[in-house]
Amino acid sequence: LKYEDFHSFMENLQSEVIELEFLEFSRGLATISEEDFARILLRYTMLDSSNIEECIKRVRSRTPSEKGVSFEEFRKFCQFLNTLDDFSIAMKMYTYADQAVSKEDFQRAVFVCTGSNLSPHLVDTVFNIFDADGDGHLSYMEFISIMKDRLHRGSRSHLMHTQDKWTAFKYCIKNEMRTYH
Repeated sequence: LKYEDFHSFMENLQSEVIELEFLEFSRGLATISEEDFARILLRYTMLDSSNIEECIKRVRSRTPSEKGVSFEEFRKFCQFLNTLDDFSIAMKMYTYADQAVSKEDFQRAVFVCTGSNLSPHLVDTVFNIFDADGDGHLSYMEFISIMKDRLHRGSRSHLMHTQDKWTAFKYCIKNEMRTYH
């Protein structure tokens, strides 16, 4: 197997997963709601159901009129998440300078990492989800740590280092059961 073939396979696989995720929530429409976008982003994180619901309520209350998120916007955001380590470095520089990141800084950093821009509406939606204190800025903790959980897609391998396997298994089962209530 050549590297190029494997690379192509992985890109195609990622594209299909992104498309399936979008289609699950779009129900055949061209867009998903901002709330559904938040649900997709938060569903593979370590946040418990009450924190996820808090984020959803924030999106609901801060989105005056639902425009929706297109597949192209969703795809670009997912591509951006694949560059999260680079973005994390940029965020840490701001954090060390005790500056939270504004929407403009966020957009600029995304462009540097990906070479493309996110739509202003999508950036607003991301801030509506993750800007817990409503100050119009994101801190490292408000965004990067949660999105790193998502990238692992629910993998809890880091739990194995601190707990025995049975405890980690029980934690996973309990966490999954919470999502069905």
